[in-house]
Amino acid sequence: MKLIGITGMPGSGKSAVIDIAKKYNMPVISMGDIVRHETVKKGLELNPENVGNTAVELRKKYGNEAVAVPCLQYIEEKYNNEEIVIIEGIRSIYEVNYFRKFHPLIIIAIHSSPKTRFNRLKSRKREDDTSEWDKFVERDLRELEFSIGKAIALADYVVINEEDYTTYLNNLEKVLKIAINDD
Repeated sequence: MKLIGITGMPGSGKSAVIDIAKKYNMPVISMGDIVRHETVKKGLELNPENVGNTAVELRKKYGNEAVAVPCLQYIEEKYNNEEIVIIEGIRSIYEVNYFRKFHPLIIIAIHSSPKTRFNRLKSRKREDDTSEWDKFVERDLRELEFSIGKAIALADYVVINEEDYTTYLNNLEKVLKIAINDD
């Protein structure tokens, strides 16, 4: 089984890979869903502070690979017969290294400017998104503390997402096809 990991800062456009994956019947696992699930399990409301704090607590308790471990277990239980599985939302180089211990992994980084990402998050209105600039910056800094910057910097491919959605999807699909065939 080959894994394709999608990384990028919040609001960069990582979840768009889901639309493309559906087209090719490829499973997508969202690492953010695992953290949101743990937040709800603790009886907390889904908001930027609670989800962020849960991610920090998980890493303190279980180490830097805290989210990757249950994610990989889920993948191997549910998708063991798949040739390719996409992991959306890799947050650290530690997660990258963990996945690579068990399976070949190609990383695609999605990049958008802070201003673009902030505007997307404001309009997206997911429970753990914020419409306040200072909270947005705080979240970015927390993500960078997880070493997401290293995961982005060491990615095998980078897709810039500053244009319209259709152009971005076309570019992402091209890179995804290349990554699928990358040995």
